[in-house]
Amino acid sequence: MKKTHIQPESFVPLCPSDFIGGANRIALILKGKSARLIREGTGTAKVLLFGVPGTGKTRLAELFARQLTTHSVQIETTNGRNVSMEAIRRWQEAERYTNLFDGFSVKIVDEIDTCPASAQDLLLSYLDRMPPRSAFIGTSNLELRQLHERFQTRLQQFKVEPPSTDEINALLGRWKLKKSHINEIAVGSGGNVRAALLDAQSILDAEAA
Repeated sequence: MKKTHIQPESFVPLCPSDFIGGANRIALILKGKSARLIREGTGTAKVLLFGVPGTGKTRLAELFARQLTTHSVQIETTNGRNVSMEAIRRWQEAERYTNLFDGFSVKIVDEIDTCPASAQDLLLSYLDRMPPRSAFIGTSNLELRQLHERFQTRLQQFKVEPPSTDEINALLGRWKLKKSHINEIAVGSGGNVRAALLDAQSILDAEAA
């Protein structure tokens, strides 16, 4: 694999093959799902990505969103803590204008489990009434059984399993790192891709200083 000067902190997966671990398989599934939705043109997508931190859930959500629309203005990302009743009402109002653009209108909610209790009923109502050509993608670091049951029944669920040490080794091989550093980072990461990339970034920064 050709080494690259791109820094790990700026690495953004652009296709399924850029993902490792369970994220790779799910990326392929979501790619097929997005192609079908675009082809049909009238459906909705309601997806939940869950699993331990650092396995690529947010990056998967972002890739799926980009596959569904070519207009970045149609993608909105927020943290579950910020999903207020006012925000959901704004989403409901904005859905009236989805036909003004090609592709889908997409909402990404990271850490959906932190959504305030006061807004959950309205969020569930929003999910039940999503118009055609709209998508909702939630992520959570919790196990499925720990999530509110009503979210479970409304969202297609994908558990993102962490990658193996060998997979992280291969990913870090993209950068100009010593093999000894790569092995040390991969073993120490415990399957957390984000932590591995941050450690790689720290080493590269130190060597450049």
